[in-house]
Amino acid sequence: MPIPPSRAERLVAMFDSYCKTVLRNASRNIKRTQINRKKHEAVENEQIQYLFDQQGSEDTYPFFDLTIHADKFSCVVFNETLHKALLSLPDQQRTVLMLDFWYGWSDEKIAKHMKVTSRTVYNLRQRAFKAIRSFF
Repeated sequence: MPIPPSRAERLVAMFDSYCKTVLRNASRNIKRTQINRKKHEAVENEQIQYLFDQQGSEDTYPFFDLTIHADKFSCVVFNETLHKALLSLPDQQRTVLMLDFWYGWSDEKIAKHMKVTSRTVYNLRQRAFKAIRSFF
C-alpha cells in the first residue's frame, strides 16, 4: 500500500498542476488569437504596399490639358492648335463660342446669361472667328 503524501508534497503537486494548467491555457489563447487575426485580416502585406504606393500619385489624362474654362462652363478641345487659339481669346468671346457651339444655346439665351444684347453676342462671335482665323 502506498504511503500518503505529506502536506508539503501535496501543496507542491497542486502548485505544479496549477502552473501547467495556466501555461497550457495561455498557449491555447495565443494560438486562438493568431488564428482569429488571420481570419479577420483585411488585406495582405503586398496589397497594403500597393495602396501606399498609389496614395501619393495622381492620375493624369491627356484631355485634362486641353480643357477650356470660361465663366462657370468648361469644355474639352481635341485639337491643340484650336485649344491655344481659344485660350488667346478674351473671356467674353470664349464664353460666347462655348455656349454657342458646345452647349448649343441660342443668341437670346446667351445674351440673357451674359446680360448683353443679341447684337453684342453676334459681334463677339464674329470677333472671335476673326481672331481664330488670324491665329491659324
